Amino acid sequence: MDHIVCLNKNSFPANDANKAFQLFSDSLQGLLELNQGNDRFFLYLDSNGLCLNDFELANDFIYADFLKMLAEHQEVDLLSFLSELEDKSPALDFVSDEELEEASSYDFYMPNHGGVDDGLFGLAWSISAILLSINSDERWDSTKIKIARTENGEFIDEELWLENIACSEHGMLVKEERGGEDINHICAQHKISSEFMSWHSSLSQENKHRVVSKLKLSCARSFNGGEPLFKALQGGMREIRFSAYPGGAIRILFKAIEGSKQYILTGFIKKANTEGYDVNIERATNIYNCL
Repeated sequence: MDHIVCLNKNSFPANDANKAFQLFSDSLQGLLELNQGNDRFFLYLDSNGLCLNDFELANDFIYADFLKMLAEHQEVDLLSFLSELEDKSPALDFVSDEELEEASSYDFYMPNHGGVDDGLFGLAWSISAILLSINSDERWDSTKIKIARTENGEFIDEELWLENIACSEHGMLVKEERGGEDINHICAQHKISSEFMSWHSSLSQENKHRVVSKLKLSCARSFNGGEPLFKALQGGMREIRFSAYPGGAIRILFKAIEGSKQYILTGFIKKANTEGYDVNIERATNIYNCL
């Protein structure tokens, strides 16, 4: 499985080099907990053009220094892991136009924790990334980071969530949670078509996880809200919207049955703006009409 990871620059810098080494080593051990043997990890750094080796973990202590210290401490496993990790910095050079548009369409922030973020949360949301943090503050001591967004300066009353790893324990918890993902259990209060389940079973492991993650969030929000997660279509149909891996966009079509109960009808991956809508809206309408 491929893991998309965003380095959480908001959790840096650490107080000093030794603390940075300790905290960052622990967070990387957490990331390693997700590895099932042949997994690949892609590390995105949204750094205004800065490369990963020059990223400052503490005052006068950069990522390149961290690698040297790992070698001095003979941390062979971590060095091997990092040598195979794919460096995606600067991040904006490695995201699609659609992901970039989604990341920049809104200003994201952490409720009750200061001002608007400078782009990191938007990037992580748009590419469905795990945040890799250091446990430098209580804000990062959780496997789930709550974010919200503003549009045209207006604060939107909603909750979005990002996965986060800031220590080895977080990695174990995220792995355990992912292992227990089950659509029927998550959407127990709603109806799911057999066509949707068949489509979901055909997806890659990466996209299966993304689908489950967004359905879990949708259920937690009672399928209420607008973009970036939801969008209204024709005839009362709505969609759940998020990026696919390694490209394109996933769309899940659903419609209310009665009250707050929703019927999850079908899903598809599109590569262009309108690709797949005509045939899939017709298919979803037929499924709905056969209730």
